[in-house]
Amino acid sequence: MKILLKIVAVIVGLAVLRTVLMIFQFASTSRLAALIGSGAFGVTTIAAWCLILVAGPVASVQLWRLRRIGLYVAASLCAFALLYYLVGYAANRGPELRLASLVVPILGNSVALALLLSPYTRRVCS
Repeated sequence: MKILLKIVAVIVGLAVLRTVLMIFQFASTSRLAALIGSGAFGVTTIAAWCLILVAGPVASVQLWRLRRIGLYVAASLCAFALLYYLVGYAANRGPELRLASLVVPILGNSVALALLLSPYTRRVCS
């Protein structure tokens, strides 16, 4: 179980790095302004980025150290990401939305959330 938690910690850390790269990409191509102006989806995306940038490093480091706070922060991030993708899918069911592109994040966050919320995991983390 400890190995799985450390793998989740690394994945959270990689999500933080990916978010930083995505923000730079959006800023360098002037699409950040378009995202902000796109309405609720754009604002929610930017809020999610801020949440990942603030809470992600805490979750990654503390989960790597098998601390309970890392467990709770990582579970919160997974729950928020799962909700984000599910609401995004429900709200944007147009023909341009490919369900296949959402399967991995939805399943990945679901599995990680189940793992992080399991009773055994709480016993492993101090």
